[in-house]
Amino acid sequence: MNVLAYADDIVLIGKNEIAIRQIFVEIQNFARKLELHINLGKTKYMIVEWKNSSKQNKIGQQTIKNYTFERAENFKYLGVILNVDNNHQIDLKERIKNTNKTYFMLQKFLGIKIYLKN
Repeated sequence: MNVLAYADDIVLIGKNEIAIRQIFVEIQNFARKLELHINLGKTKYMIVEWKNSSKQNKIGQQTIKNYTFERAENFKYLGVILNVDNNHQIDLKERIKNTNKTYFMLQKFLGIKIYLKN
């Protein structure tokens, strides 16, 4: 079973749709035994493909049992932005933006200058 889990953030990983369906059914059955519920508002699916792939599957929704999931182009898991192209540029830009915010906030509120060395 390919599952990444941290607290209530769970990612299911599979080589194909059949594998994901099987993992989801097992997780859903286990959750039901513990009286846990899957939050459909927070649950999405994403197909990560190799670069320069044909992107054949453009389905907007996926249904497994009585659950219908919306397709996502990217999502943040444990602070890292993952996307369908397996491209890390979005995550790098987000980290640079957050670093700049912190840098300028420190300058403004603390009156200190920070010098970064390469």
